[in-house]
Amino acid sequence: MRYAHINENNRLLGWYADEVHSTIPTPKVVVTDEQWQTALDNNHNSINADGSGSVVDFSNDEEKALSVRESRDNILVTVVDPIAGNALRWAALTSEQRTAWATYRTALLDVPAQAGFPSSITWPTAP
Repeated sequence: MRYAHINENNRLLGWYADEVHSTIPTPKVVVTDEQWQTALDNNHNSINADGSGSVVDFSNDEEKALSVRESRDNILVTVVDPIAGNALRWAALTSEQRTAWATYRTALLDVPAQAGFPSSITWPTAP
């Protein structure tokens, strides 16, 4: 028999099987081979009492904010800076294109100021 060891929030802590483990921690949920394989195939990190699984975001607001800021910073470094930070590329843009890139860069920097940050954000669209 297979078991999913979970915490009080149904967060998956580990997989156990009678034929491999002599001690199985609690709380635990009995899962079928099919439920186990589905959970593995789909990277489920939460297992319900019926053995079904899902992917749940267990991160707190601080972790979410850090992740959003890291994503934003990556966009700035890989997308915006090669254009806005390169004098030759910047000079080749029209006035309208420069304005669009400057507006986009400012919108990226303002992402943490959005209502609902960090749980609900709207990413600005690149020019």
